[in-house]
Amino acid sequence: MVVQTSSMRTELGHRMPMRERIRHLGNQGVTAIELVGAVALTVILVGAGIPVMMTSVESARFSAAVRQVAGDMRLARSKAVTTRWEYRIRGRDRRGGANANRYRVEGRRMPAIAWPAEADTPQQSANLFVGPWIYLAASYPGIQIDNSGTGSDPPFYAGFDSSGKICTPLTQCFDGVSPLMITKDSTGQTRQISIAPATGYVRVQ
Repeated sequence: MVVQTSSMRTELGHRMPMRERIRHLGNQGVTAIELVGAVALTVILVGAGIPVMMTSVESARFSAAVRQVAGDMRLARSKAVTTRWEYRIRGRDRRGGANANRYRVEGRRMPAIAWPAEADTPQQSANLFVGPWIYLAASYPGIQIDNSGTGSDPPFYAGFDSSGKICTPLTQCFDGVSPLMITKDSTGQTRQISIAPATGYVRVQ
């Protein structure tokens, strides 16, 4: 019977081949070199993906802003048809002073009633509806309304009668709004919103 002493085990350990010792150490966990390499690779991949992600976020924000403006125009048209009132969008583009880059929904029960004044506060009465001003850049930073292509100065109007068509007079219902441009400052990208006078249909191009 052979009894191994600690000195014998130590001696055998010293005689363990180098390859076996490396394999034995590797089984104990990840080495520092492997850990540093993994971290460096992660940093590189994340850094490469950030610009792509930011571009996607900006594009999604821009599309959402365009959908909101066009959607509110369609909502005004829908309210005109369902309530038998006249509804319009009143807005001012980026050049519009205190109300620059803002728009709101307004309504009147019949053409004989005057439209709300720009200074009127939000209200709902038997004859008038005045919605709150919507500041586009607050929800979508860097997004601007621009109707300079129409040759008109602000304000702009997009109004609909009870049949969903453009109401009259055109100076209060269809002025400086078609086409209405939505622009993104960082890239200069633009989308165009237009309204067909004969039908009142709102299109995005």
